Formats: sequence, C-alpha cells, structure tokens
Amino acid sequence: MKHTYHIGGMSCGGCVTTVKNKLSATPGVTSVQVDLAKKEAEITSSAVIKADTLQDALKNTHYTITEFRTA
Repeated sequence: MKHTYHIGGMSCGGCVTTVKNKLSATPGVTSVQVDLAKKEAEITSSAVIKADTLQDALKNTHYTITEFRTA
C-alpha cells in the first residue's frame, strides 16, 4: 500500500534524514521516500497504518505529518 503525506517542519537535508529514519522504524512500513521540495513523504506499507501512528513516530521532533492522498 502506498500513501502520500504532507510533512510539516522540514527545511534541510538533515530534516529529510530524520523524518525518513523515524518513519522507516514504524512497524509495517516497508519503504519511505521523502521529497524536501514538495514537503512530502511517500510511505509504502504492508498494512494500513493510521496517521496517528506515524505522528507518534515523529514525537519529540517538530515535524508534523498529515495524509492528503492515496496512490
């Protein structure tokens, strides 16, 4: 399953790395592609993952994640 999310708070390559690493560690996530210019993350998962679960993965950071379309 592929879903695209808006990531708030990213401003540099370090941000991209942090977001990618945090989201990749979420159970069920098989791959994460982050686009800094679009402030998007495309997440491929083996099961449905709620946005709340993904936001929890970004806790203790200033990043936010919201789903805005499915692919």
